[in-house]
Amino acid sequence: MALRELATAVQAHPRLTVVILGVVAAVAWVARARHKASREADLPFLRFEDGDDSRQRYATDSGTLFKIGYDRYLKHGQAFKMRNYIGELSPQVYLPLKYLDEVKTAPQAKLSVPYYSVLHFSQNWTGMAKQTDEATHVIRTDLVRNQPFLYPGLEAERAAVIDEKLPRTREWQSVNPYPIFAYVMARLAAKTTGSAELARNDEWLGIMIGVTQKSMAAAHALRESWPWWTRWLARHVFPPVKEVFADRKRAAEILRPILEERVAALHAPADEKIEKPNDGIQWLIEYYHARGFGARLTPELLAQDELFFAIASIHSSTAILLSILYDLIDERHAQSKAEVIDEIEAVQKEFGSWSRQSVSKLVKLDSFMKESGRLNYVAHARVSRVAMVPYTFKDGLHIPQGTMIQLLHSGIQHDGNFFEDPETFDPWRFLKKRKEGDPNKFQFASLSNIETQFGAGFHACPARNYATDVIKLILVYLLTKYDIKYDGDTQRRPPDFAHDNATLPNLATQILYRERSVPVS
Repeated sequence: MALRELATAVQAHPRLTVVILGVVAAVAWVARARHKASREADLPFLRFEDGDDSRQRYATDSGTLFKIGYDRYLKHGQAFKMRNYIGELSPQVYLPLKYLDEVKTAPQAKLSVPYYSVLHFSQNWTGMAKQTDEATHVIRTDLVRNQPFLYPGLEAERAAVIDEKLPRTREWQSVNPYPIFAYVMARLAAKTTGSAELARNDEWLGIMIGVTQKSMAAAHALRESWPWWTRWLARHVFPPVKEVFADRKRAAEILRPILEERVAALHAPADEKIEKPNDGIQWLIEYYHARGFGARLTPELLAQDELFFAIASIHSSTAILLSILYDLIDERHAQSKAEVIDEIEAVQKEFGSWSRQSVSKLVKLDSFMKESGRLNYVAHARVSRVAMVPYTFKDGLHIPQGTMIQLLHSGIQHDGNFFEDPETFDPWRFLKKRKEGDPNKFQFASLSNIETQFGAGFHACPARNYATDVIKLILVYLLTKYDIKYDGDTQRRPPDFAHDNATLPNLATQILYRERSVPVS
């Protein structure tokens, strides 16, 4: 009734309605601007000083400011703030290393990881970045516990999907590796965190591959064209957001028969011997039912968890894999690549197959990967939080509620105080550190206050060891089954692509591949 009366009033007094809406919008804008200004941290404000301080400049050239900010402030223990690429939010604050331990131990009710993702993805009603506690718990426990038992299936799936996407040929073939590797990663992820049937369902894989990019594109489009106070309507009328929700709905439809079959098997009579799958869907089902709230696990919630897995894993792992491969086929690293291949052949001869134990013997490959990641990181900042309440650090630094805080990962990697000759690519840098010190440290997946490529603290990537081994298994197959080189005049790594905080290997680069002249069995 109220809506009908409102519609009638709008028709009867269109000009008055426009005026009223204009006043309401202006008041809301002023209130929002004042609230935004009131919660800016009292810190040095870093900006471009060459005349172009546009929002687009921050999208493409933030790396320049990060370097200035590290050298001018962070290196000397001083925090700073700079414009947020999501321009409607308060400036983001970058903290020096001395605050990392406090950030790691701060409770989520004060400094939140999930809400940081919400602001980047779903503040704009895309609904795609909500991180469920159940999904995170499964990654932290079941995947880690079951990892040793996943290798036989993982090794076979890896070979099948790579052979499918890179058919063996004696002639050089030109391909763009990024979409191929994204598909490989999606299929391997689907087999582990989903189920075997999902790994062979191309519609499902398409949803998993597309969810991150579609969500980010929808969020960006909303920021560009929709006032914040109208965005609650977007899921109903705005095509990019509607497409995101349509994919969520379709994902739930695909999962429904699998979930129903698994739940029925869970409640089957004890004398019926039903082989229990060892995959992500089963882990989630058992997690929910063991705690007495199995009815909560609907196809819609399962789809949300699986989409969270996809957002957290597929494109980030693909970018890391591609970046390492670019360094391996760089002509400047030809000798290093040869040594890595020799190591692979020796380990394969010793063990016969790949397992957690045999993969751990690839110490040269691990060191090369870590050095590649040190100089070609996928993001400038890898530790990010949002202040859920006004927060004061032990030394008195005050962070207003709602402020995004981050710690730069990139600056440390180029700092001679932490790395000798930091601008030189030394493939065995970390292998030498392991030999000189603790052999269990300085690995690709290791964490420390200067090794934050996988985050820090409790919310560091829980699947980093598994993801590392998956990347190694793919590289092992590529290096031993194929000859690979750049398709072009130069055989050197192309410049990375930058967007806001992110840095990515050039996704448009073409490579040439053919069956390896001397294949390894």
